[in-house]
Amino acid sequence: MTVRPVVTEYVNCDLCGSDDQVLLYSKLDSITRQEFNLVECRCGMAFVNPMPTEKSVPSLYPEDYLKDKGHVDDLYQRMLTFLPRDTRGTLLDIGCGRGDFIRCASSRGWDAEGVDLLAWETPHRVPIRVGNFFTMDFNEQCYDVITAWAVLEHARRPSLFFRKVASLLKEDGCFVFVVPNFEAPGMRISCTEDVPRHLNLFSPRGVDGYLNKFGMEAKTVFHNDALYTSYPFGLVRYAWHRLRSGEKHCTRYENKSVKLLRNRQVKGNLTDWLTEVKRTLGLADIALDAIDLAVGVGVATISKMIGSYGVMTVVAGLRAKKKQSNEEDC
Repeated sequence: MTVRPVVTEYVNCDLCGSDDQVLLYSKLDSITRQEFNLVECRCGMAFVNPMPTEKSVPSLYPEDYLKDKGHVDDLYQRMLTFLPRDTRGTLLDIGCGRGDFIRCASSRGWDAEGVDLLAWETPHRVPIRVGNFFTMDFNEQCYDVITAWAVLEHARRPSLFFRKVASLLKEDGCFVFVVPNFEAPGMRISCTEDVPRHLNLFSPRGVDGYLNKFGMEAKTVFHNDALYTSYPFGLVRYAWHRLRSGEKHCTRYENKSVKLLRNRQVKGNLTDWLTEVKRTLGLADIALDAIDLAVGVGVATISKMIGSYGVMTVVAGLRAKKKQSNEEDC
């Protein structure tokens, strides 16, 4: 794989504009082979800073990035459960990738289309626009539902998405999106977040801040693993290093076994992964990782119970306002 250098630049917080941030941790990325910092802002957002420039974003993704993200029809069926139950209408899927969810939604009666910055190879005949979502021409107030499944964390400026979505939603439409919650127990220090592909991490405060800024509000927020899982692995080594040196470079305390997954799903890769773990790591590291896995799963379970899980699924809509009479035909 050819590694292209990633150019970065210092940025202010996209939500509040502040340049006052504190370092959460640094991480050496195995794909780009560069080091990145994750910082936290007081408004409830965390983000990579310095941040990859717009032109460098495609360099963050290997050619096989979506290799393990297709052929999971059960996931798309679960996504459909977050849409309005008795409604069939227009649906726009942002960051649609290969168009798997569009295909699934269309089969259930939705008039669905998608947009994506990159042109992924797809086996589906579905309507996908490729390019800059913000400069694409759409009729305003024309979508019953807009979805963004684990997309906004990949955006340099989530505010542009929230602004565009607010203009495209019908008055009674809903915006359904999934984002990571870095304020969940253990996630502030866990090295399992996919930095730097995850450029922005959210919190409940951050989500409310964006929605309020663009005339929307959360109807329901789900803190569970119905769609995606989130485990704060690395806590055992972190505790040890933190006591000794105040370590903030998460590459030194991350779970070494989990790191060998390289952003792959365990399902379908279990045998190869375990073989690589046995071949690469010593018994001491394997034992420590096993303990850390148990701790991470336990903390994640508690997170769900207290309503602060590492993944948030948000169903939002426009704040109530007077009905406008100049809606265009969609």
